[in-house]
Amino acid sequence: MKAFNSGRHPTKINSKRVKAYEVWRHLMMRCGYLNKPPKRRYTQEDVSVHHTWLDYSNFYEDVTKMHGYDVDDFVLDKDILSGKKKIYSVSTCCFVPDEINAIFTKSDSTRGNYLIGVDFHKKTGKFRARCRKHLGLFDSEHEAFLAYKYEKERLIKELADKWKDGIDVRVYQALINYRVEITD
Repeated sequence: MKAFNSGRHPTKINSKRVKAYEVWRHLMMRCGYLNKPPKRRYTQEDVSVHHTWLDYSNFYEDVTKMHGYDVDDFVLDKDILSGKKKIYSVSTCCFVPDEINAIFTKSDSTRGNYLIGVDFHKKTGKFRARCRKHLGLFDSEHEAFLAYKYEKERLIKELADKWKDGIDVRVYQALINYRVEITD
């Protein structure tokens, strides 16, 4: 299926694109629903858009009611509430500060075939753990992963507490309960 606009809501006001339209357009481009190859790493097999959101007007009606939509520097996120599904929909998306969104970015190309948060440090022959900073060198991949897991969960809880009064309660609960899995 391709994205479309049934025309019930404006895409521009006074020659300026509506925020909802900009968010929708970039989301559709990232996921490959606009007759163009997907941007970034998304394919429709990895990340999808609920069929109702393929129509901009439906997206507009949902997204403009979401907590945080009108907050500057808040971005649409699908990772926090969707779990492993990776679907953009009214029930799996939320607006969050960019710094919360960024904590869920993965560096799969950096780590190669190692556990999340871990890569191999050739110079020392040890496993390196990193989560926004160097966490140390370890004899085993599992030890490095545990250091990463501890730090990532700590950072996410810290961000949850920092933004508690500004984010959707569902987001706060998801952040507080977030656990890094060895299979991530």
